[in-house]
Amino acid sequence: MNLSLRKLSTKYALHFAAFLVAVILLIITLSGYLVFQRTNEMRTELVESFSAVHTSFDLIALHNSGNYLSNRLFNPLYNIDISTLNEELTQIQSWLQPDSLLILDTHRRVVTDGSIENPSYGQKVDIPDNLIPGSPVIVPTQDGDLLYFVIGYGDEIAGYARVETSDLGHKQLSNVLATEVAKAWQEFQEGFLLIAVASLGLVVIITTIISWRLSVSLSRPLSKMADAAEHYAAGNLEHRLIEDTSDELGRLAGSLNKMANDLDKAGRLLDRAQEMAAFGYWEWRPGKTDLVLSYGAYKTFGVDYQAFEPEVQNLLKYVVPEDQERVFAILQGRFKQPVSANFNIRRADGKSRTLFIRGEPEHHQEDGIVGFIGTIQDITEQQRSNEQLQQLANYDALTGLPNRNLFYERLNHTIKQARRRQSEFALLFLDLDRFKSINDALGHDVGDELLRHVGKRLKSIVRESDTLARMGGDEFTLIIEDLNEEFSPQKVAQNIIRTLTPAFKVDHRDLFITTSIGVALYPKDATETDALIKNADTAMYLAKEQGKAVFSFFTPELDHLAHERLALESDLRQALENDEFELHYQPQVDSDTNELIAIEALLRWRKDGELQSAEHFVPVLEETGLITRLTGSILQKACYALRQLEQGGVSGLRMCINLSAVQFQQPELLSLIDEAVSESGVTPQQLEMEITESTLLERDLSQLNAAELAARGIRLAIDDFGTGYSSLTYLKQFHVDALKIDRSFIRDLTNDIEDAQITTALLGLARSLKIDSIAEGVENEEQLKMLRSWHCDLIQGFLISRPLPFDELATWVSSAQKVKSVVDSSVSV
Repeated sequence: MNLSLRKLSTKYALHFAAFLVAVILLIITLSGYLVFQRTNEMRTELVESFSAVHTSFDLIALHNSGNYLSNRLFNPLYNIDISTLNEELTQIQSWLQPDSLLILDTHRRVVTDGSIENPSYGQKVDIPDNLIPGSPVIVPTQDGDLLYFVIGYGDEIAGYARVETSDLGHKQLSNVLATEVAKAWQEFQEGFLLIAVASLGLVVIITTIISWRLSVSLSRPLSKMADAAEHYAAGNLEHRLIEDTSDELGRLAGSLNKMANDLDKAGRLLDRAQEMAAFGYWEWRPGKTDLVLSYGAYKTFGVDYQAFEPEVQNLLKYVVPEDQERVFAILQGRFKQPVSANFNIRRADGKSRTLFIRGEPEHHQEDGIVGFIGTIQDITEQQRSNEQLQQLANYDALTGLPNRNLFYERLNHTIKQARRRQSEFALLFLDLDRFKSINDALGHDVGDELLRHVGKRLKSIVRESDTLARMGGDEFTLIIEDLNEEFSPQKVAQNIIRTLTPAFKVDHRDLFITTSIGVALYPKDATETDALIKNADTAMYLAKEQGKAVFSFFTPELDHLAHERLALESDLRQALENDEFELHYQPQVDSDTNELIAIEALLRWRKDGELQSAEHFVPVLEETGLITRLTGSILQKACYALRQLEQGGVSGLRMCINLSAVQFQQPELLSLIDEAVSESGVTPQQLEMEITESTLLERDLSQLNAAELAARGIRLAIDDFGTGYSSLTYLKQFHVDALKIDRSFIRDLTNDIEDAQITTALLGLARSLKIDSIAEGVENEEQLKMLRSWHCDLIQGFLISRPLPFDELATWVSSAQKVKSVVDSSVSV
């Protein structure tokens, strides 16, 4: 262009210049007016378009966040798990960056605001009355928006949430954009005026070039920016402006590109959150066959969103046939009210999943229902977790049988059904005999395996219509409905006893177990749940008393006996308060020399001046644990009695003290023994503690106490030896000093060959282990002679002396030095 100007003469140049000045002034005036007017309109449109885009995406993000967070927060809020709620709120705040976030209970009181201090806890917060599950409500405020949504799952509502967001960032970004546009406009005006003044000396060609350059440099970029804003408003965030300049327009284009990147990133984060939660949303409009699906919805079905055509029929291909009609009805908006359903799919990768779909109509004031929108969520894992929780809550983990919880539920149902039908049914209460001894002797792993085998056998003989449950420990229950001749309570009980009789193969051992069964009938014996169970349990205890491996029906007399036992327990507690317990003492003598060696202290109860049978009250003391309250006084009285005998001139005696399993497991047992020894003045070597053979096997504390007694020099004797699961390893390991042969073997010693053989075997065992043998329950001379011939060390029984109060014992000791004189002076019972 400069070359063209040089070819013109000065004269024509001046004239042409003057002409051009007038023309340029006219052109600049007209074009300037048009350019200024259009540019100013485009500046306003640009700011307004940006604001509309940002506001639209904010509202969509808030609405979708409310639906997503409703399900995510349900479990921690439902279980009032504040710690998990606060962790969730921390993540939510990192996503949404709200001004505040409050979680409310169903009474609209603040549960947590995500902080440890939680200063708003318990405050009541107003929420919109039209708030319903799955329909978040956004309330515009002067400074932002308030998002309200229900936290729930299906029809279950756990509470509400209020999220307060500020439009400060939006305003700041809008202000920055407006400032940049205004600045560009100002610079444009200044540049335009400068160009207009300079153009007075330029030729028409330069004027044309300038006009073209202005169009390229300003109008086109602004038009492209407005076009980009429309793309963003339509959801096309992949559209980008070319940043080919570094001026204000270039920076403005960069700002718009950054805004699109930020919105795209926020969308990807939302898609990622939906993917993590296996959650997506969909939208359908009347008259269309395709759907609008979110990224999360594509991922839920396992399809590629770029290649998949989101038509309803294409989506239904992945739905199992039996659920297709129901899902199709929801996706086509056939409902005027919100609707939800579970359905199963086979994803594109072949995996079977369970989904939850929810849809609701979108209303317009004038046009009515204009579409249908909803959410789709993969609930497969949640469903599996619920099934596992149901299994854990209602079934025994060891045997797989219904547990106590499910048993009570089914028993209540059976009672209601029988009451309605006016029919009867039977409740059987089973307790395994001597299971505790097996568990203690062989370990809990063997015991658990045995229970599994018992559960399998019992399950194999009951009908599917009946309920077999494990109540806990070694107790089982069975509800028998539809009673008939074949399935009468008697025949079922007999069948159970027969089924459990054969040996169980556990850990390469043959184990034998029996069961005692109590039977209660509805409505004959009881019409309420607890009473029916209590009566069956009472009948079971009668069966145990009858010799085990039997069954017993409940009778009113049994109820009377149960009340008597409760009365006995009450009397025993009163006896403890009134110090009604005392000790009687029974001598133990050498079978060969007739020399008095030891004295056993036996607990007695004097009620209203009369002695009560030990067999009557001692088991109740042990079962209730009341026996532990007597441990200290028993030790004190026994040690003082031994000390008094020594002061009376009788020395070298041992005092044998019976301890039950619960007493031997007392943590304070050793300190009680040390205190009794110290205060009485006897030596530890003069004491012998008698325990049953299974006590050492029960707990580590028993074994620790046994070792500590041996370290103090206190003797340990095993009482009732031969009646339980004997363990030679424990006899050796814990330095047992004596075996007491149970009176059940001594009683029929002279006329029962098996008892005689067992007795000789036990005496031989004691000799081989070099420990003392003691025969209790010796009542006649013939028994004494046989025991002497078998080299039994010590003799105890009514042949020697009955248990005596201390005063009578002192007289007996002073007069009886030999067994012969004792036999002559004793009273046979």
